[in-house]
Amino acid sequence: MRGWLTRPIGPLAPLGWLIAGVAVLIAVGFLASAWDRMWAWLPWSDERRAERAEAQRDAAEDRALSAELEAEGQADQVRRIDTYAHQILTIQTETAAASAAARSAPDADTPLDPDRADRLRHHDGELCRTAPGLAGCRTPPDAP
Repeated sequence: MRGWLTRPIGPLAPLGWLIAGVAVLIAVGFLASAWDRMWAWLPWSDERRAERAEAQRDAAEDRALSAELEAEGQADQVRRIDTYAHQILTIQTETAAASAAARSAPDADTPLDPDRADRLRHHDGELCRTAPGLAGCRTPPDAP
């Protein structure tokens, strides 16, 4: 039997053919298991297409989210502008009514008590120091 394993048939002995066959089977097995990974880098491979589809889906989700946030921001802005416009109209209406009432009051031409006038001037000065940009406030002498 020993002679059968070592007897040459062609370029290899039978044991050599057996080893070569097993090596070829192992190589084919490795190649078959790595086949998908071996071609995955190609742009037309299924993996690349799946990655591009996922990236497109993520980008679409981001665009939808940003559009939603933009719409919410615009709605909040419109609401704030509406509130501000309503406040301005209310203030103007109330101011006009109070000015008319003050001008037509029976004591409109009566001079104020000097102490009360001083208190009002002091409060007016404090208001102008607190918010110097208000209409009617004089700029301080040290301001440029």
